Amino acid sequence: MEKYQRIWDDAIDRLKSNISQQSFDMFFSTPKKVYKVKNNKMYVVVQNNHEQFMLDKFYLKEVVEMIAEVSGFNYDVKFITNDYVKNDQQAFDLTKPDPNLPKYYRGNLNTTYTFDRFVAGKSNRLAYMIALQVAERPGEVANPLYIFGGVGLGKTHLMQAIGNFILDDNPSSRILYCTSEKFIDDYRHATLDNNFEAFKEKYRNIDVLLIDDIQFLSKKEQTQTEFFNTFNELYNNNKQIVITSDRPASDLKDIMDRLTSRFEWGLQADIQIPDTQTRIEIMKKKLAGENINLEEFPEEVLEFIASKFNSNVRTLEGALKRLIFYATINNSDFTIELANEALRDLFKAEQKNSKVDVNNIIKEVGAYYDVSVADILSKKRKKNIAYARQVAMFLTRELTGSSFPKIGEAFSGRDHTTIMHGCEKIEKELKESDELKKAISDLKQVLS
Repeated sequence: MEKYQRIWDDAIDRLKSNISQQSFDMFFSTPKKVYKVKNNKMYVVVQNNHEQFMLDKFYLKEVVEMIAEVSGFNYDVKFITNDYVKNDQQAFDLTKPDPNLPKYYRGNLNTTYTFDRFVAGKSNRLAYMIALQVAERPGEVANPLYIFGGVGLGKTHLMQAIGNFILDDNPSSRILYCTSEKFIDDYRHATLDNNFEAFKEKYRNIDVLLIDDIQFLSKKEQTQTEFFNTFNELYNNNKQIVITSDRPASDLKDIMDRLTSRFEWGLQADIQIPDTQTRIEIMKKKLAGENINLEEFPEEVLEFIASKFNSNVRTLEGALKRLIFYATINNSDFTIELANEALRDLFKAEQKNSKVDVNNIIKEVGAYYDVSVADILSKKRKKNIAYARQVAMFLTRELTGSSFPKIGEAFSGRDHTTIMHGCEKIEKELKESDELKKAISDLKQVLS
């Protein structure tokens, strides 16, 4: 809370020059304490109800603007009295976690994965808003909530933010986060040890199940059956289920239909690669978390890094961390020259990754089969064109992990069933054709 108190104090210092001395002395000369910050809302303790009313009515807008100037983020502000603090703490005491609860109900969430630390932009705003509503009303809004998107885009962060929010509101809640691999492993041990009661107690006697990377249940038929039964038990008892995956539920391979249909009962929300402005905001949030003054980090350096790292959030944050470390050990200012020096090898890796996009895949496939990009994207059905088009679809799916609808958009708005058919055709032929195997291998090498 020290960081937020510092933001508040700096904001009030700035506010002093924007209002009359009399007003400042009346409402801001007495130090005010930041009680808590939750979901981008700063709770500030004031002396009494009259002061609360006056600040809300006449100074809230100016205070919010000053906080944004100081911190670089848009926080809402709620003025509260000591009565609010007292009631809030009593409510917390009533919901203290049971010390006898197994550790995995309380200790397996990353406490840094909160809504406060998640930067919402065009690429993820819908997923963020739905996740926040689910956290506020678990079991009511979207059950299950199915979040999908590429690697390193924030699915796990958003999922665990739901768990942390619910625990913050009610510490006695039983929240279980696990990967699908952990579920598979626990089920295997339960089978070997003939101890299904402990397994069921862990996965069914809970309030919220957060399960990551559900696509890895593929081809695990017995485990799928157990997850199906677990899902039904939780759903029928109105317990919240949140699932993440790298693709829409309809695109999951080798997972039974009765499961995928249940994944579609609630809401699906996708997370895309963030745009440049969102990437910059993500870095600003990260810098604030590292207690680095934004005035020390020129906007042009942020723009430079954002332009170089656009594949996912994880690599972007990794690059920023490296630059901070590099500047610290060299006692240097943050400049574009320093960023070039510190991140040179990461630039090469990112450039390599950026080659694997749908436009480049279509271009390379076209060159390989002597078919123009325009023809691949056209509606022409000539055999050699259609074949090159299907190879490009297959490689796009294989190398980018994009959903069939997303690939359809890239291929002149084709229906996802057309993409699915093309991919399946090439996948089937690969088992029989050495010539196609060589072509796919050659193309992957060019694109890697």
